[in-house]
Amino acid sequence: MNTAPTKSQVFRQGEAIGGDHAITGTLPMLDDVIAFKKRTAEFDHGYYRFVSHPRLRRLEEALKARFGCRHCKLTESLETALLELILCLRKPGTVSRILIMKEEGAAPPFSDECFLPECERKGVSVMVRDCKSEIPTDLGRDDILLVSGGFSGAAKAADSAQGQGAAVVVVLKSTGGELPTRPDVPGARFYVLGLNASVGNAQNGVRAGAVLGNADRVMARLAEQVKRRGAILSSRVADCFLGANSTQAALDPAAPHRIAEALCRLEGGTNAFLYCSGMSAITRVLDILRRRGRSHIIAVGHLYSDTYQTLRLGPNKFLGVDEVDALDGLVTEDTAAILTETITNPLSDVPDLEVLSRVARAHGVPLVVDNTIATPANCHPFDFGADYVIHSTTKYLNGRNDHGGGVVIVREPLLARQLSDSQSLLNDEMSPLEASALEKNLGSFPERMCRFNENAVNVASFLARHPGVARVFFNNIPSHRSFATARRLLKGPGSVISFTLMRNTWEGLRAFYDSRLHGIVKAPSLGSDVTLLCPYTLLTHFDDTDEELAEIGLPRFLVRISVGCERDISAVIESLDTALLTYR
Repeated sequence: MNTAPTKSQVFRQGEAIGGDHAITGTLPMLDDVIAFKKRTAEFDHGYYRFVSHPRLRRLEEALKARFGCRHCKLTESLETALLELILCLRKPGTVSRILIMKEEGAAPPFSDECFLPECERKGVSVMVRDCKSEIPTDLGRDDILLVSGGFSGAAKAADSAQGQGAAVVVVLKSTGGELPTRPDVPGARFYVLGLNASVGNAQNGVRAGAVLGNADRVMARLAEQVKRRGAILSSRVADCFLGANSTQAALDPAAPHRIAEALCRLEGGTNAFLYCSGMSAITRVLDILRRRGRSHIIAVGHLYSDTYQTLRLGPNKFLGVDEVDALDGLVTEDTAAILTETITNPLSDVPDLEVLSRVARAHGVPLVVDNTIATPANCHPFDFGADYVIHSTTKYLNGRNDHGGGVVIVREPLLARQLSDSQSLLNDEMSPLEASALEKNLGSFPERMCRFNENAVNVASFLARHPGVARVFFNNIPSHRSFATARRLLKGPGSVISFTLMRNTWEGLRAFYDSRLHGIVKAPSLGSDVTLLCPYTLLTHFDDTDEELAEIGLPRFLVRISVGCERDISAVIESLDTALLTYR
């Protein structure tokens, strides 16, 4: 099997930002950004939800070779891999059956439709049979047959189901860090693997999931879905399955519990649930809140791009931060939650949490707040009535570009039950290896945030005065539409600043972005100890039309700078000054 990249998929070497377990990489020139978005090149390093870490690619290649498959997608557990595949195979609105064939006396991977998010359960039925049982003769293209153990006995049934058009999925589990071997099930279309590493004691929480298959279109959809929903495997966990010894010293099974307690203290919540990414945290909250009869979300403000793209796929409503007076009239019996960000990305808007909370309470719907950019150093959303607070721990809380994770913190213990049940069912808790990495950096968070805030104010003030800059989006600037709200709700402005150039064209952006920019790293992500810069709209809304961008108020050539916590920010300002004077 030839697995070499095609000419349109040649890997480009981008500098890793964050060491051995870097979560982002450089895009040094505007042509690199365009190549990435047009998929004419794949990058060796990049933002971890969009460009697989080299260690993940090594593990994927090993599994593809072992199973003779063209595609492999890794997730954090067997259960999440299975869930994501089922969601990808299901056609919304169809009636479908999931038939699970298992060895006699063995436990099935799941037993009823409760495995699915409640909003996805309509029309689904789950049947569990022993491998010796006869399968229904009317399985169709909307049905799924899961074969879990007893493979020799199930082979005939699988072949029959495949002939009827059903998707046949073989589910395998391994222990002790050994990669499983492909069983002889001729009708199998996909393989879902559960991998468990033998690092320390058997209950160490180091696990992985994988989906393998040769169905090009389905696997491509699955890869995009997993990126969007955030079910990403840690590169540190991948190391365990590649035989790296360095992970053993870092393994502390108690680290997730300590980190959860620390984050509860920082935010003033009662329970915290750790996930493998910020988007995974958001996905789990939305999955438990959306249900039949209450399925739509009201989003306030310009949300993080993947949160926005996720909500765009459903019957949800979007409201600008300057339109909150209309919120009360938008909430209906079908509203599952109100979702916002304390400081929005990238326009630095600050929604009025007091108004949002008042409306949410009046209608009995939960208020969900992503506090990633503000952080608990600058705002405590629970003080303003939030029910759920979400963070991408990858960003400010860690701050070193070497950790991927997310957290959901709840205001009341009553709200924790569904998240706890979901996490137990899906085995999607943050790896102890990632929790330990976060723990090393969390102690310096309060001191770092002081510098983040101070540096950003200095950079924004400089940009607002510069003749090469047309407009600056930063809530600390008096002309910003959220200036008054920010002063009332925030202790500090955060450090995400966006701006447009006076020469607001492709040529102007190219001339500025392709400058050397000493002291600034050209890379996506934010909340880093070093200053990062990227052409935000091109990276997140590359294919959107001018009309679509105008509808969400996003300039096409917007530049986002995530100011770092450098002890001396003068080098960053001098570099920006040189580039802004040169590009004109």
